[in-house]
Amino acid sequence: MGILHSGIVNSLPDARIRAICEKETLLIRAARALLPKTINFYKDHVRMVQKEELDAVFITTPIITHVPLVVDLARADRDVSLFVEKPLAGSYEQAQMACDAVRSSRGVHMVGFQKRFSHVFQKAKQFIESGSLGNLMFFRAYSFSSDVLREGASWRFRRAGGGVLLDLAPHLLDILVWFFGDPVVLAATKRRLYSREVDDYVHAILSFETGLKGHMDACWSIPSFRLPEISIEVHGKNAMLVVTDDFVKIKSNKDGGTRSGGSQMYLKQSFDTCVPFLLADPEFTREDETFLSAVHKRTMTDPNFFNAAKVNDVIDRIENSASS
Repeated sequence: MGILHSGIVNSLPDARIRAICEKETLLIRAARALLPKTINFYKDHVRMVQKEELDAVFITTPIITHVPLVVDLARADRDVSLFVEKPLAGSYEQAQMACDAVRSSRGVHMVGFQKRFSHVFQKAKQFIESGSLGNLMFFRAYSFSSDVLREGASWRFRRAGGGVLLDLAPHLLDILVWFFGDPVVLAATKRRLYSREVDDYVHAILSFETGLKGHMDACWSIPSFRLPEISIEVHGKNAMLVVTDDFVKIKSNKDGGTRSGGSQMYLKQSFDTCVPFLLADPEFTREDETFLSAVHKRTMTDPNFFNAAKVNDVIDRIENSASS
């Protein structure tokens, strides 16, 4: 993710990578050989912000290191803006520590929930907020991938990595919170399929203030999903909506749902996906553009640390429910 964001930032006309902090000597040697000589390298993040005049820092490290880095950087430079890859923290308590660290900061802060910058999810949110679905009744959602089909050795598969609930599920949970608000966790369960220390599958039943209830599943051990995929299906009294990474579809019901009505479908390709520089999906570029624009204007943007902390709160409550 550090390479991804660096490539995008360096492609934008008013931004440049000035410094990189990396502890692995071998990686530093390789980077020095390949990257422009104008980029300085550090092994200590505090020393980096003290020596360099930086507008912003991207934190793209393992989850458990996010908050210590945020606290150190916010103390070292009250003007620096911070972008943290998702999720903000390994727990809600740690997320609150990150929020506290930036309360007196003059910089802006943002978390990498790039699905909010996808046109299909934005269109789905418009449908929901417009009331097109009528009174919301129930939903079902999933986030699936084939990342874990055997025991792994990386940090993701150790207890500190958090498993599927901290690694894959946060994008889906952020979208649900963004669509419907903070949920109550009614019940949850989890299971280890290939991993010894972390969970590969989680199922949770959620209830929102609107009366909407439903369930979400997250699993990174499904062979048929070559790429990670999110799907959310919402049923209302007037219409049903389905949104995935590739399309949003709304199907209306006549006479309160007694007869099938018309449907509208918007493919990802239906939207203007042009960005100044395409590396991975367009939403990554739009995300970084939004963050850097906020840095320039000194205006707060979403999803900021306070929004992202809500996702950590839901994750903790799912974990507690499944454990009990």
